[in-house]
Amino acid sequence: MQIVKQFFININRSDIDENMTDLVSEDIIDSIDIMALVSEIEKYYKKPLKAEFITPENFESFKSIKNMLEQAIK
Repeated sequence: MQIVKQFFININRSDIDENMTDLVSEDIIDSIDIMALVSEIEKYYKKPLKAEFITPENFESFKSIKNMLEQAIK
């Protein structure tokens, strides 16, 4: 989960932590934040994140982001 936290720090959203949920549905993060996270993920893994993984549901919590990455980076 530390890498997910680092992605949030890198986009200047250190106010978000692993205990928070409903990040998208509660308007804690928006589409701009999601695209910034996608950019950080792609830089870190040095490969593009397929569009099928870029859904609001996959960015609701640290756990959902981690699960999405496990699927996407196989």
